[in-house]
This record gives sequence, structure tokens and C-alpha cells, in this order.
Amino acid sequence: MNLFRKKTIIRIQFFISKYKIIFSSVSTLALLLILVHPRLRLLQDNPTQPWQTKYANGTPELAEPLAYQCCTPSSNPFRTNLYFVKNHKTGSSTVQSVILRFAMLNSLDVLSLNYASYYWPLSDQSIHRETITPNNKYHILAQHTRYDPKLKLYQYPNTSMVTLLRHPATLFQSVYNFFNMDQEMGMSFETFIKAPSKPALTKGVGGFVAYRGYNQMSVDLGFDLKQSNNQTAIDKFIEKIDRDFDLVMITEQMEASFVLLASLMGWPLEYVTYLSLNVRPPESDPYKLTKEDIDTLMELNQVDTQLYYHFLKKFMKCKQQYGEAELDEQINQLRLINQQLKDKCVKEEVTRGLHYGRMTSVEYIPKNESDLECVYSTQLNPTLSKTARMVQAERLRTFRKKK
Repeated sequence: MNLFRKKTIIRIQFFISKYKIIFSSVSTLALLLILVHPRLRLLQDNPTQPWQTKYANGTPELAEPLAYQCCTPSSNPFRTNLYFVKNHKTGSSTVQSVILRFAMLNSLDVLSLNYASYYWPLSDQSIHRETITPNNKYHILAQHTRYDPKLKLYQYPNTSMVTLLRHPATLFQSVYNFFNMDQEMGMSFETFIKAPSKPALTKGVGGFVAYRGYNQMSVDLGFDLKQSNNQTAIDKFIEKIDRDFDLVMITEQMEASFVLLASLMGWPLEYVTYLSLNVRPPESDPYKLTKEDIDTLMELNQVDTQLYYHFLKKFMKCKQQYGEAELDEQINQLRLINQQLKDKCVKEEVTRGLHYGRMTSVEYIPKNESDLECVYSTQLNPTLSKTARMVQAERLRTFRKKK
């Protein structure tokens, strides 16, 4: 190991100690591999920083807007700039993993926001200080944050905007269980769903000030719940999301969603290969929704219901435009490379509790800890996000010292 890499490792260890960030052995190994792996010595062998590359000004200007250009199998230009607004309990951790893996393996700058970005209007104070780039522009966003149009201030040109929606009934059940809302409500989910009248949600859950509960996806995307009975406001909200986002993925159509994401970004399918993350095993759901339950939850989450079905309809039309035969072929190919990723990377599947309480989730023990694709593909959040922040912080610190 040469002197540069020894110094780099020492700086990383100092960073961990200074900021008291606790990482798993896999996370720390991933960080060290990025900085010392012969093929990935970005700081030593490639003096050109991400904001000085050919992507610094965004991908080439396009003749037409990006909106739903992914609905045809024709080749789109290769893009690096992607902002994924991560909605709670939609399966978004899987999408986040794919996007952050792409960012780190390509040395792209990630907009890393702190928790304040969900509670207060977006500003420079919302960004983790150690990750701020010299021009304050970023190729990638992939995290929970309440959608704010001011995100455009931090984007390069031709940034694709993407989010993910899930059926509002199953989403509400997942939110209720994951955030231990039985403690907030004083009743189990089964009791709640059968209750003749439903209590209002007025307090934070799990120690958070942020709202958790009815119409969760709409809240995540910036809707003002005071307007829940104002149909004109709901219509304008849905129209705005339709106008601002280039693709709205659907949880129940995850494989097709990834194919369309690859099409939008001009990526080969290998770039969107994935392992399902933060997914509860079937046996962890003690209560199965009936048709009557689903109808009740859709009525309780009326804004989310309208939002979901608007974009589900648009998604299904997009699939038709793409072509069923072509899309099925792409999905089958994606399944094949997903299995290849699992065979290569997963040593064992385990079920563990999450930090919010009783709910359990399937996690993966990596088979090959020297393969960055495997390490990133199996890491759960917040470990992966912390790794991305540390890599970027170290790169920026080295850049500033050279100036």
C-alpha cells in the first residue's frame, strides 16, 4: 500500500472518530475499497473531480422535454443526473440502493440532506456541510425529503425527476405498523380498521415531529393536508406532480418500473439490477386486508388514492406504448440478471428487527465483501447513505487541500 492510500485510510478513521459515526464492518470496508482499490483510486489516479468532468454541466441538451420519454424502447441519451424523491414505505429503499450504487461507482456528487429538509423549507442549511460541492450542484438525490421545487437550485441541466407510489391501502397498513402507530392510536391496526370512527393523527410518531399517517405519499410530495377537502387544491397538486416528474414508478409494477427507469436514463439493464431491500417477510404481517378494509383505507386516504390512480393509469398507458412483448422480454432479462446478482453477492438472508421497533425485515449477508457492487447492493439504509456521504466528504477535502 503506497503512502497516499495509507494517509487516506488514516483520514477516514479520524473522520469516523471525530463525528462519532458508527458503521458496520461492511460499510467501513466499502469506504476503504473505494479509496484504495486499484480500479477505483479516484483521488490518486484521476485528478479530475466530478464537477470538472464532461457531466459537470449536465447531459447534452435535448430537443424535447424529458416527460415520459421512457415509454418507447428506443434508445435515449445516456444520463447521469437523477433526483429520486423517496416516499415513505413505498419500497423506495430498493430504488435508492440502485441509484446510490450508480452514483458511487461513477464518482458522481450526491445531494445529502439532513432531517431538517423534511420539517422546514429547503435551504443550504439542509445539506450536510461536509458534502457541499464548490458549485453547490449535484448529480444525484436519493433519500427521504419532502418534495420542494427548490430542489432545482441544486440540479444540473436535464436532471430527471423520479418518485415511487404504492397502493394507498397497503401503504397505510405498512406506515401504521412500521412507525408503531398502535402506541399513538392506543389500538392495534386490526382494531383501528374495524373501529366505526377513526381518530385524527395530530402528533409525531416515534419521536419525530414530522407527520406520519393519512395521505402519507401526498404529504411526502408537498401536499398541504389542510386542503384535504378542497378538490380544486387536490387537482392542482396532482397536476403539479405530473408536470414536475419525468417518471412516477409504481410499487406493484416494480420490475416494469425499473425497465422504464433504465429507458429514461439511457442505461443498460445491468445498471438497475437490484435486491429487494427493507422488505418484511410475509409472515410478519399478522393481519390480511379484506376488500372492505381496502375500501375503507382508500376513503381515509382520499388524496393518496386520487394521486395513485392518476399515475397508475398513466403508467399502464406507458406500458402499452412501450409494447407488451418488448417489455416482457426486458423484464425477463432483468429477472435473470437479478438472480445472477443474488447468486454472486448473497451469502445468506436473515430476518432482523429494525430500529423503529417490532417490525422485521429481510437483510442480506454479502458473499463477496471485496466486490463493491455486492457491498452496495446488500447494504440497508442508513448505512449506505452514510457511506456515500463519507466518500464524498473525503473527496472534497482532498480537492480543497490541493487548491
